[in-house]
Amino acid sequence: MAGLRVFSARRWRRAIWQGSLVGLSGALWAAPALAWAAPALAAQEGQAPAAADPLAAAQSADAPAQRKGLEQWLQTVSAAARSLNYSGVFITQRGDEISTSSLVHYVLPQGHFERIETLDGQRRIMVSLNDEVRTSWPDYRLTLIDNQAGQASFPRLLKTTDGEVDRNYRLERGGLQRCAGFECRVSTLLPRDDLRWGYRLWSLRDSQLLVKAQTLDAAGHVINQVAFTELKINVAPRQSLVRDSLHQPPGYAVEQMKVVPVSLQSQGWALSSQVPGFKTVGVFRRSMSVGSKPSEVLQWLLSDGLASVSIFVQSAADLSEPVAPEQRVGGTLALSRRIGDSWLTVMGAVPERTLRRISEAIVRVQ
Repeated sequence: MAGLRVFSARRWRRAIWQGSLVGLSGALWAAPALAWAAPALAAQEGQAPAAADPLAAAQSADAPAQRKGLEQWLQTVSAAARSLNYSGVFITQRGDEISTSSLVHYVLPQGHFERIETLDGQRRIMVSLNDEVRTSWPDYRLTLIDNQAGQASFPRLLKTTDGEVDRNYRLERGGLQRCAGFECRVSTLLPRDDLRWGYRLWSLRDSQLLVKAQTLDAAGHVINQVAFTELKINVAPRQSLVRDSLHQPPGYAVEQMKVVPVSLQSQGWALSSQVPGFKTVGVFRRSMSVGSKPSEVLQWLLSDGLASVSIFVQSAADLSEPVAPEQRVGGTLALSRRIGDSWLTVMGAVPERTLRRISEAIVRVQ
């Protein structure tokens, strides 16, 4: 267990924080190490027919998106990310921080396989087969096994499919631009109020696969973005890569994250007032051991269909060091405060006023 002794509790919290930054930024950033979302149902759409005239081809390819509502189109975007085989390199920018990762996604007889590896900074490899995700830190010879059922991350989008997106955003179609060597249609998702950010998306004209995404503040400035710089589509699965990735390396310490869905009422928490557009989409009790010390946290997830806000609740007695009241990276903000014997951290890529309204509305009911 030497790996656990080196990989301290502080580093665990940093890994959770960094992973949550990735997974909770409106589901638009690289696949999370420890981020969870509500189930996203996406129906696969067929490709548009080819046309000889370039303008006619563009109109033909874009016609399905024009006929559908915003949420239906985003379902198609998310479905493309799940149904296609592709590989590439993408960059993630959060504020002044830029990172590069490789990504491989295959649809196999046994399910959906994905492998993401950071190419700069601390090395981290995330391998998922369906809902099981193994995140490994080779430098520390450590692996965390987690269940991320329904998690939505780049290039997937939707977190809910009950009409919330159409109620909270409107779609504005733009022109064609090249991105990662492909001609893409640019679309802007404009918020209907000041409680959420907007998004600008680049998607392939035929399959609608997402190639680039930006989060925009109220003035239209880019605060977060993720984009493929290299992309290959319809690649043949490399069975040797799949086999090697699913094999647990010897000599690693392995930790299993236990995830138990619970009701909010049973945990004794509630919102004294609702924030328009955001609904509870999941409540989980998550537990694991850091060395010999058990650690447990409640995660309460809110979403407006695209943007996510996670509320983490942990016993104050379990914390061995002070919690910063505020942390920010790019457009993602985390606010922490103490209520009784518990520490609450509210985190999301949403306007600060939204996060503060949610944080201030959290109350203990038992």
